[in-house]
Amino acid sequence: MSIASQMRAYGARPLLLGGALLGIVVVSALAVRESMRNAQERKAVAERTVRDYAKFAGYLYTTRAYLSARERTLFQAYRAIHPSEPWVRSALPPVTALPAIPDTTERCGPSAQWPIYRFRVEMPSRSVTYAGGRPAPGIEAIIRDSVPILATRRWVRGARFGYLFVEGSEGRETVAYAPAYDSADKLLAVYGYRSCYGVRDTTDYSQMFMVVRVLPPMVPGYVEEGSPAAAADRANDFYRSKEMRGRWPMGMPAESLLVLTITDAQDKTIYQAPKGGKSSDNFYGVSELPFLGGTTYWVSLRPDVARYLVVGGIPESHVPASLLLLAGSIVLAIAGFASLRSEIRLVNSRRRFLANVSHELRTPLQQILMFVQLLRLGRTRSEEERERSLEIVERETHRLIALSNSVLTAAKPAMQLNSRPVDVVNVAQTAADFFMPLAEARKMRIELDVEGPSIARGDPGAVRQILINVLDNAAKYGPIGQTITIGVRSEGKIVRLWVDDSGPGIPASHRDNVWKPFFRVGGTLDDATGGAGLGLSIVRDLATAMDAEAGLSEIPGGGTRFSLALHSSQNGGAP
Repeated sequence: MSIASQMRAYGARPLLLGGALLGIVVVSALAVRESMRNAQERKAVAERTVRDYAKFAGYLYTTRAYLSARERTLFQAYRAIHPSEPWVRSALPPVTALPAIPDTTERCGPSAQWPIYRFRVEMPSRSVTYAGGRPAPGIEAIIRDSVPILATRRWVRGARFGYLFVEGSEGRETVAYAPAYDSADKLLAVYGYRSCYGVRDTTDYSQMFMVVRVLPPMVPGYVEEGSPAAAADRANDFYRSKEMRGRWPMGMPAESLLVLTITDAQDKTIYQAPKGGKSSDNFYGVSELPFLGGTTYWVSLRPDVARYLVVGGIPESHVPASLLLLAGSIVLAIAGFASLRSEIRLVNSRRRFLANVSHELRTPLQQILMFVQLLRLGRTRSEEERERSLEIVERETHRLIALSNSVLTAAKPAMQLNSRPVDVVNVAQTAADFFMPLAEARKMRIELDVEGPSIARGDPGAVRQILINVLDNAAKYGPIGQTITIGVRSEGKIVRLWVDDSGPGIPASHRDNVWKPFFRVGGTLDDATGGAGLGLSIVRDLATAMDAEAGLSEIPGGGTRFSLALHSSQNGGAP
């Protein structure tokens, strides 16, 4: 069926409404997709900004570590050899030019337990001269073989000093070294001494962690001493958030912001502050100082503070809300399409109902018109034929009355029945007598299978209507010459009424649908059975109104059994 024909059949409203619902779902899906994409982009930018900040904080720490180490070495321990100036071999100072205590700021332990050796490695012969003692053989080999190689690395050439962490007899220690180059940038010698920098003495790390200011000024909690913001900071302490509360004139302390972890070339942790602090796997920066023992500085921001480092915070994911919006639009569309489907089915049912009723009316009216014209014109050949014609007129009239009653019953919004004791056997006999002319016309027999009065609670007219509708179906769909049996039995608190026919039966897949209005099993407007599809629907409604139970089942020998279970009356006989 084309769209134009569908619009003529159903009207433009269902199709337009269906298109609008589909459009809502599509637009909602596109909006959710765009919202999720924008949210992901905003979150990625914010997280990248925080990570860049963590990297910058790592850079600040490594810069401060380099400056502190340079202060210890170039400006104190190696002041006599001036590693940053070119030398000639003949003018190289002896190893004793290094002070007996090269680094007076180191705290390695008592001198008796921590003797300090000094050394000079001649190049290219690699002969080593010691003063103040000698290291363990393993460390001697490192000084002779490895330190000259490290002294030629790019980063040592630039810094002019370095540290190497080694394993000594009393644990880890440090070999401090500084190269001496000539004017042609050729390595002449390497000077050095025993140190505990970075292994026993981590004073520089602790000081820079407390002193280095890494909090950007735009973050809440960061105020400059003496600035107007400092006064406002003191006045507004009470209103600070839980994560940022407190007054820090020089900015939020580092332990409230991040976790600093320093590892060596073997990935061993040599310093961490605060110990066991909360860190984030997403917001961290890494910076390296290869010439200071191959150390790596890891700056990991606390998850609950990271959001303060970006204006507006790190956007939260709106995926659940977006999906909820999409799900809501889909549910709305499904409900709308279900309503449209019901409306279209109602339109189809109405059309089918009108066509069926017209067909049902046309056939008996044509029969009545034809025989009335025969009688009016006096063309009957005998009195018997005249009586036969009158019987047909009467039968078709009853059929029209029954059809109109069915339509009126189906149109009632709610059935109000008069419940009282009913003699079901008497009602069954009356219905059989009423239906006998139609049964005889189709050469059918109606038999009663009763054993005596059976009194039930119900409405006599409703029970009679149920029987007539069921008998009408049996006559329509059953073969010519069949026998229809009406049975009544009292079964304790139940009075059971049934009707057996010899028809083709109802498939099990349709037994639930035959109770619906306008449903017909394989019925079309052109078949011989006709019918509006209201008979069993009215039967179910009448049974429900009487608090009875109607059912269909298959007869083993072929055919269908209709059964009606009525409540037995406890008040005696019927009136």
